[in-house]
Amino acid sequence: MLDSLKPGNWDKRWWIYPAACFGAVYLGYWVLRTPNTGAAIVAGVVVALICLSLVARNHEDRTFLVRLFLGALCARWAVGLFIDNYPLLRPLVGDAYTYDAFGNVLCQSWQGIGNSHNSWLAAATNLNKSGWGMLYYIAAIYYIVGQNMLAAAFVTASLGASTAVVVYKIAMLLFDHSRTARTAAVLIAFSPSMIIWSSYGLKDGLIVLCLSFCALYTLKLREKVSPQDVALLLLFLFGLYSLRHYVFMVLFAAIAGGLILGAKKLSPTRILQGGLLVLVIGFVFVYFGAKDVAEKNLDLKKIQRGRVWGAKAANTGFGADVDITDTQAALTFLPLGVTYVLLAPFPWMINSLGQLLTLPELILWWLSFPLLIKGYWFAIRHRLRESLVICLFTMGLTLVYALYQTNVGTAYRQRAQLYVFFFIFISVGWELRRNAKTLQQAEKARWYEQVRNRHTSDVPA
Repeated sequence: MLDSLKPGNWDKRWWIYPAACFGAVYLGYWVLRTPNTGAAIVAGVVVALICLSLVARNHEDRTFLVRLFLGALCARWAVGLFIDNYPLLRPLVGDAYTYDAFGNVLCQSWQGIGNSHNSWLAAATNLNKSGWGMLYYIAAIYYIVGQNMLAAAFVTASLGASTAVVVYKIAMLLFDHSRTARTAAVLIAFSPSMIIWSSYGLKDGLIVLCLSFCALYTLKLREKVSPQDVALLLLFLFGLYSLRHYVFMVLFAAIAGGLILGAKKLSPTRILQGGLLVLVIGFVFVYFGAKDVAEKNLDLKKIQRGRVWGAKAANTGFGADVDITDTQAALTFLPLGVTYVLLAPFPWMINSLGQLLTLPELILWWLSFPLLIKGYWFAIRHRLRESLVICLFTMGLTLVYALYQTNVGTAYRQRAQLYVFFFIFISVGWELRRNAKTLQQAEKARWYEQVRNRHTSDVPA
């Protein structure tokens, strides 16, 4: 028994037990002191445990995925708490306060407290208006825990942390390379912009999650048609449709191309199956009014008015003088718009603390851009059919944002929706560069070995 007390026999993780006890006591004190925080923690933990149980069901790379999810979750919860406790940072998540106000009124109307016939509430929750799903999401949380912005933040953070796991699965389906998939998942989990936009009650994190799941189930249906996968694809497409209409429209076009032309073994049967799936998805969303929404939101004059307003309302507006209803002017502006969407804000545009905080990530993004191009080129040359959905979607949405966005800040924020796929191609580019460097070092070592052997053979005995 005395031998077990020797330092060499101590459990190296002994510190976990007192730390857990101290953390539990401190958390209990905090919950009792601030009931709203306690309710937020309970709501976040419940959703996190549900997500963790789903993550733990993965047989492949389970330990890595569980640790990745927990790390991503802690990072998002920490940032959410930090924003909630420091009012100076709240302008970063200004939209969350709009969703809080509208969601609370909607929740009260469900409870019979408020007036459910308010004209402005009816307008905000109109199914033909983009973003109505976020109000229902916040109202549903408030219906359970009461008006509590931190609870909405923790629930959103728990869902946002699971995006990294979904991206890992997408990368494995595309390239079947664990190191590439791990790199992409880590980038999603700990990228500052991905953390910020999914750590509070904003819809960006939910949009990215829906995008990821839509891509995942499209890739699965590309291999084998399953009723469960079809139902889940419809569910997450509906979630995306309720959060941002035009992103849904671009993704639907990409999914159609992927299901019809992206099968591993292209055959008339697979093309027919893909076409039927596209028709089913299309009919479902036509029933929910997607046709009317598309006609109203694809009006170029309406888009032009939005562009002009966005450029004038922002300190970092651009392109307001370009009329995209003129096809020639739109095509001429397109390269500049793509540059802004992919690379802005530039150093000379930074004029606030919030923008200054984005600079380190921007520098890393600019440095990784050659890897993105290398990864894209590899996918187009060697995995075009497999990655067709993602290539079509990222290119399509980039062009849409390039024409529509005239606000640098909004363009930077919405670029995070593309990061979820860009990081996969960056990981591919990084792996290609790593392999090339390894081969170069091996070739150099082989050359040195040959020179040394030749020198040794020339030395007389």
